[in-house]
Amino acid sequence: MVVAFLGGCLVVALVAAGVALVMFKRRRQFLQYVRRVGDTVMAGDYNQRVVKEGAGAEQEFAETVNRMLDALSRQLSELSRERDVLNHILQSMTTGVVLVGAQGEVEMMNEASGRMLRGPKDQWRGKQHSQLFRNFGICAAIDHALLNGTSWHGELKVRVDLTLDARVVAVQMSSPDVMGKRASYTALVLFNDVSEWRRVARMRSDFVANVSHELKTPITAIRGFAETLLNDEMDAPSRQEFLQVIYDESVRMGNLVADLLTLSKLESSGDSIQPQTIGLLRVVERSRQRVLGEAQQRGVELVPPSDEEVSVWADEDKLLQVFLNLLSNAVHYTPTGGSVAVSWRVNEGKVEVHIRDTGIGIPKEHQERVFERFYRVDPNRSRATGGTGLGLAIVKHIITVHGGDLGVNSEPGMGSDFWFTLLRSEPSMNFTQS
Repeated sequence: MVVAFLGGCLVVALVAAGVALVMFKRRRQFLQYVRRVGDTVMAGDYNQRVVKEGAGAEQEFAETVNRMLDALSRQLSELSRERDVLNHILQSMTTGVVLVGAQGEVEMMNEASGRMLRGPKDQWRGKQHSQLFRNFGICAAIDHALLNGTSWHGELKVRVDLTLDARVVAVQMSSPDVMGKRASYTALVLFNDVSEWRRVARMRSDFVANVSHELKTPITAIRGFAETLLNDEMDAPSRQEFLQVIYDESVRMGNLVADLLTLSKLESSGDSIQPQTIGLLRVVERSRQRVLGEAQQRGVELVPPSDEEVSVWADEDKLLQVFLNLLSNAVHYTPTGGSVAVSWRVNEGKVEVHIRDTGIGIPKEHQERVFERFYRVDPNRSRATGGTGLGLAIVKHIITVHGGDLGVNSEPGMGSDFWFTLLRSEPSMNFTQS
């Protein structure tokens, strides 16, 4: 009886041990499976899930792990979406952005910074900031930001034609600890292209200075001669001469103010011209008749145009002003016995107009600047002829708003050829647009 009982107990113990061993192996396999799923998720496959059928603790554990993976996947998807949005915003910004790491390496830069610094943004990643900027001032500012957490703001002259408004912002990545370890920083470099703004500001300053100078000369002359007339007794011929100078200077000042008002009106109205189909020959003849008297007084021949009529798409009043300025200039700078001629040729859909003279010519180094405000090749001669220095600037603005090109070909002593282009028009196109 005792032997049988002990035998039964042994059998039960062996069965229990076998069952426990099987359960241990199954649980071990399940845990290994869960670990493999975890490794796959850590490798970047966030769609992996723990599959366990049935009931019990393992099923509950699988469901808990899967809920955690679902929440992680949702959070990562949201973070990825936000990252894409931020990256799109960053790459679409007109402000250049460069992130410099704690060791001075370029970690990130956007498209705008690549365009301004003339280099693909990806080629600079991982390189030292000194290789990218090549400017002692901003490189020193970045180093100060990385070492001491100090920010900086100033201008950066990258090239002759590029000036950047730059700002270096220190971004603290870690705080100093009790062991005396220093805080670490990265540097965010932000910059905007202010080249055009600087150019406009410089032009405005030059314009004010030039206007002041141009007005000062006739005002000084008028005041000086007027004081002489008031304080001194003189004979009639001298008085007449002084009065003539005062009159001439007042006329010159009036012309200057008129040209300033014209240029201001053209610039303020922008592109609001009134183009229509007009005959080029008719406009040339109108301007030629108005300048003919002055040309005859100076002994300069205004050659009648010999080209056939052609229709152009232009504002007639503005185009007349262009011809008056160019013809008047040509007459003023052509000596007695010389000639001025207007011609044109059709080139595909455009008409190229030329005003040629046999005058004194323009040196090559001055030709690119003759269309600037108040620029004069020979200031003394220009003032003597009554010029204001704004005529060619007005011409350039009018031709530009018509969508044309213009320029000058000249050699000293050989005369000048001022040319511009207009859009050719069919005679039936008689409507207007603004």
